[in-house]
Amino acid sequence: MKIRILHVVQSLNTGGLENGIVNLINYSNKEDFIIDVLCLRSGGALIQRIGNENSHIYYDDHSNQGKLAAIKKVYALCKKNEYDIIHSHGFATMLAAYFGGRLAKCPCIINGEHGTLYYSNLKQRLIQRYLFNKVKLNLTVSATLKTKICQIYSTPPEQFKTILNGVDSNLFYPNKRQEKLRHSLVLSEDNVVIGSVGRLVEVKNYPSLIRAMKSVSAKFPEAILLFVGDGPEYESLQKKVDQAGINSQVKFLGRRDDIPNLLSLFDVFVLPSFCEGLSNTILESMACGTPVVASRVGGNVEIIDDGETGHLYTSDDSEELAEVLLKLVADSHKRKLLGQQARRHIEKQFSLSSMVKNYEQTYYQLVDNKASYQ
Repeated sequence: MKIRILHVVQSLNTGGLENGIVNLINYSNKEDFIIDVLCLRSGGALIQRIGNENSHIYYDDHSNQGKLAAIKKVYALCKKNEYDIIHSHGFATMLAAYFGGRLAKCPCIINGEHGTLYYSNLKQRLIQRYLFNKVKLNLTVSATLKTKICQIYSTPPEQFKTILNGVDSNLFYPNKRQEKLRHSLVLSEDNVVIGSVGRLVEVKNYPSLIRAMKSVSAKFPEAILLFVGDGPEYESLQKKVDQAGINSQVKFLGRRDDIPNLLSLFDVFVLPSFCEGLSNTILESMACGTPVVASRVGGNVEIIDDGETGHLYTSDDSEELAEVLLKLVADSHKRKLLGQQARRHIEKQFSLSSMVKNYEQTYYQLVDNKASYQ
């Protein structure tokens, strides 16, 4: 009998969490697992990347977004397909997955945390603490995130297990021959390309990168900053670029489907986030042999060996970020060395096969143990 798993997410729009689920579906053992996804809010662009014919993606773009409606969706799908495991992903889906799964008598409900936490008020903290303790297991993408959750919500560490993200190093690999892409973006051979990939949202703290870029461009007018991704902060960020007077050196490319090529094109990748779980884009950039500069938050410190496989800097310190970028823009040899060491580090520590194997082993153990709820 195959193990039937239902992932419960908001959508499969472009993002690190969603990308990880797609990889898990595509690379899982199809002889042992049937992995479906329920999108509570909408479908998403990543659905087209799923190549596992055994998997089904359930969504309704015009459905009611209330909590009760979400619980009913989980309940109805579980009654229909009799899943062995329900796997929610964060506070936005955990409540619906837990109560819908319990009502449908699903034998095992687990939760995954990927870096975005909600604890601004006591009610949020109490609800999540309750759910963290009620589900069979909570998975985190980094040890740092596990520690942070246990501290904020006063939850026992034995309720949590860390599984590091992995990257497909066959898809993401050093490929610096990007002449056609460079030409399409109107980049010259003299341009040093600084890039970032991600949703244009507040938590990514892109204004700090724009401030740093103003300092970089003053000394190196050939430096170019590329933002890849879309999101609600676009107009605000464009305005900040205008105010900084660096329009000619900053390009917003929007959502793209050629991320591996873009990451290889970059001379430096920057992730200035306020917080992170374990960033897939950092892993992908390093796999492409592109040196990474990232804020010293969350799982970033577990990926990057500062000065050896990339650089870390104090979160929201745009002056420190500018100093790091100035040194890298000026030193092509240093960029090449960091990129080579980053690639080797990814191959050794963050393979996609290792990530998938760890999730599968966890699912095997959960089914064997048969969860019980209080």
